[in-house]
Amino acid sequence: MRTVNRFAARTWPAAAWNAVLLWSAVSSAGHATERDAYVVKNAFREVVVAPAQSTVRVLCDGRRAALGTIVASDGLVLTKASELTGRLVCHLFDGRQLEAQLVGVNDECDLALLKIAADALPAIRWSDAEPPPVGSWLATAGLESVPLCIGVVSVAPRQIERRQPALGVIIEEGDQGPVIREVMPRSGAAKAGLKPNDVITQLDGKPVESRYGLIQTIRGRRSGDTVRLQVLRGGQGVTADVELRDLTEIANGEMFQEEVGGRLSKRRTGFPLALQHDTVLLPNQCGGPLVDLDGKVVGINIARASRVASYALPASAIKPVLEKLKAGQLVAAKPAN
Repeated sequence: MRTVNRFAARTWPAAAWNAVLLWSAVSSAGHATERDAYVVKNAFREVVVAPAQSTVRVLCDGRRAALGTIVASDGLVLTKASELTGRLVCHLFDGRQLEAQLVGVNDECDLALLKIAADALPAIRWSDAEPPPVGSWLATAGLESVPLCIGVVSVAPRQIERRQPALGVIIEEGDQGPVIREVMPRSGAAKAGLKPNDVITQLDGKPVESRYGLIQTIRGRRSGDTVRLQVLRGGQGVTADVELRDLTEIANGEMFQEEVGGRLSKRRTGFPLALQHDTVLLPNQCGGPLVDLDGKVVGINIARASRVASYALPASAIKPVLEKLKAGQLVAAKPAN
């Protein structure tokens, strides 16, 4: 109980204290996964009452792609950029579904600003405090009266380095273009159906003339991007859409995490500053507000990074980017995918 006593001077809602005590009991009993049981989440109800009304669900061609955060009462919504494709619709807390327009994108933070035709919306309240310290309890707001999930800060905000993307193939030079000699298990190439002896002739409609040229082009993309390859297979042309994945994860065989622990976010590296917490999120639950026990928004969830790690952009890192998006300094552009 030393962790609870460390925060004893704080004035939190009684329900939040009950949640902390209940969670502590569950964790000490060795059942950390039970923290997302309804009885635990229900104790955090007061914490997410206001943030939930400022949360939207972003649909892409009818598919649940991400959550979004209302950042201005006149219909501005911040969300995760790399998950956006097709026709955008925002499902509001009050049940309305409104078509959204893409206003701007910040690739570095993987944030997109959307505009919906609505006013008098409840904008979120950013926390002005320093990012919560390691060990702090956090709740992820959704469109329900209880949190989607709860977690604990595990690592203080830090830069998450951009990792090298890869197709997941070993290639050699060939007379007609780079030739695939081996396809790595669980890679994007394997999932797309690429095979040994396929000859890569085009990438996103542009000719591929050498192994070196292909590697340099791929290095200019990000893990999570999807590229369209044209290959020759037995003299026949074949098209394959390949999701680029982290080279280190492929080489170390780490992609099995998605099989045993659930799907990870396609874009989960390369953030200028991110707070790490142990909340178990789905990729389509990123983009929404992350709140402390005061109900203040301390950040926006931006990626599920591993089986027991999710990243959130701290409020202090989001605010200057948001101002640039609002001012039109980061013009609308099609996200990477």
